[in-house]
Amino acid sequence: MPCAINIFSIELLITPWRKRMVAPQANGANGTNKTALVINAYEHLIREQLQMLGHNTKSDGLIETPQRVARVHLEHFNCTENPIADAALHLKPFKSPANPSLVSVRCSFSAFCEHHLLPFFGTAHVVYLPDEQITGLSKISRIINELCKRPQIQERITSETAEVMMRLNPVGVLVDLVAEHTCMRVRGVRDACSSTRTRIATGEFKTDSDLRNQAISMLE
Repeated sequence: MPCAINIFSIELLITPWRKRMVAPQANGANGTNKTALVINAYEHLIREQLQMLGHNTKSDGLIETPQRVARVHLEHFNCTENPIADAALHLKPFKSPANPSLVSVRCSFSAFCEHHLLPFFGTAHVVYLPDEQITGLSKISRIINELCKRPQIQERITSETAEVMMRLNPVGVLVDLVAEHTCMRVRGVRDACSSTRTRIATGEFKTDSDLRNQAISMLE
């Protein structure tokens, strides 16, 4: 079994995928059938890759692995034309009370890095000072989860979360993410204790140091 993937081998992997992806349109299949066809095609690719690396995909441990991987990737590698707009659908704003206070939400998140397709995960902290609109507390977690449904980088999740929150036209937004990246822990430097922090301030949090410090104090 060859260990190197040459151009011919790659074409063998891609061809079944191309053929199966055309099938839903040709047959007029509904959404459920399209999903099943995508999973089946992706399964085939994963199975072929494992076999090319010399693994027995009929063994007890690997026989269902291609299907499991296909479902995980289908969930996390979503592809949309405008992910910001999709995430903003979760905002569902409503009128804020008089004299609104700082709002702070902490939630967990997980995503796959676009460089190695390895998971990273951690805690997201969003602080904002409303003006005329607020959103439900759970909506902030949903926004972040939506932004994580494609190959991502932590820096982009941070800035995109702030961009979505700014659609409420708040006084300011602070987004702070702390994450552990398995691409640093299991490969490359193999640093088992590494973590990464990203932070962005927008609106008056960016220009007013007193407001920004108040928001930062909410992270503690």
